[in-house]
Amino acid sequence: MFYLDVSSSCKSPLNTGVQRMVRGIFAGLNRRTEVTPLLWSHKFNSYCRLSPRELQFLIKPFARHRTPSAKPERLVIRFPWSKTVRHLRNRRRRFALEAAARADDLLLVPEIFRDNRIERFANPATRFPGRSYAVFHDAIALRLPELTAQDHQPNFSSYVRALANFDKVICVSKEVEADLHFYWNSSGATNRPTAVLGWPTDFGEPRPTASPNFGAKQILCVATLERRKNHLKLLDATEKLWSEGLNFRLFLVGRMTADWGATVLSQVDRLVKRGRPLKWLRHVNDHALHQAYRDCSFTVYPSLREGFGLPILESLWHGRPCVCGANGALGEVSAGGGCLTVACADTESLADGMRQLLANAGLYDHLFAEACRRSFRSWDDYTNDLLREIGVA
Repeated sequence: MFYLDVSSSCKSPLNTGVQRMVRGIFAGLNRRTEVTPLLWSHKFNSYCRLSPRELQFLIKPFARHRTPSAKPERLVIRFPWSKTVRHLRNRRRRFALEAAARADDLLLVPEIFRDNRIERFANPATRFPGRSYAVFHDAIALRLPELTAQDHQPNFSSYVRALANFDKVICVSKEVEADLHFYWNSSGATNRPTAVLGWPTDFGEPRPTASPNFGAKQILCVATLERRKNHLKLLDATEKLWSEGLNFRLFLVGRMTADWGATVLSQVDRLVKRGRPLKWLRHVNDHALHQAYRDCSFTVYPSLREGFGLPILESLWHGRPCVCGANGALGEVSAGGGCLTVACADTESLADGMRQLLANAGLYDHLFAEACRRSFRSWDDYTNDLLREIGVA
């Protein structure tokens, strides 16, 4: 039996990069083997089986909610007392995993956890009896705490140490793997086997045939409104280009965040009031995301640091060049072609990259051709590699 921890991906249609990947892992594994998705309840210190509604969010997160939402998490916490109701329902669905699992079963935890699972995985008495595996996405909360929301920082170092209790950790990039071993060594944790598996980029469907869209003069940025995504520098750079007389539109896709979203949106509102062609599309479903990629000329991903950089590959998958950084994991993703790399921390460098793709048709066509030549791994490819890494295939 294959048990899959999907705790953060089954509660709402929230569709961040990690949640998109968890849903892809579930679908890929479910095509190959028997999978039991589980939800962790920190209140009961126990795994629980999913309700039909939670399973729906895991399989088709937008099936009931086709309109974009700034705060999709509110679609599951609809009333002040709904969390209490969910906990009461979880009580009935509690699942004694350690008692049910056998020595030949497998557990995969592909999400970040900072709750009482840390102690549970470290305790020999409650440790999973079979083989356990985890996916590590990034160490940004440790490397760049000043750019990380405070509610993401508690227990993060303990979470990283807890990963040493798994039989193997799958890292999403070489940089992430190096960071994991660095922090294991720094904390005195035992170094466990690791592997690097970058995310696939097929959206679960065939890749579309793309046509260049240089004349649209439309730029797209897909990123959650959080500090390290660097939206303020992006807005400064675009304002510089608009002030120079360049004619283009900028669209932002990404969910609101409590600690930084209002800061970004205040700047967006200021520019809109000045008549700048700028629009925040909020958090969108997959259909709207596809359309946004098709409609744009190119994308810009100004993030200062990433564990992987999925929006870059999503852009290239649609045949859209991307202006992005070349540091760390971003460089691993952008090195294959189709990207114009810049120093994202510098407003002028960011502006110059966008200026070139807005004005230089030859450069645009070159990067478009590079993007179209790139090959992308499918979810079946990823599932095969994952099963091979955990000794199943």
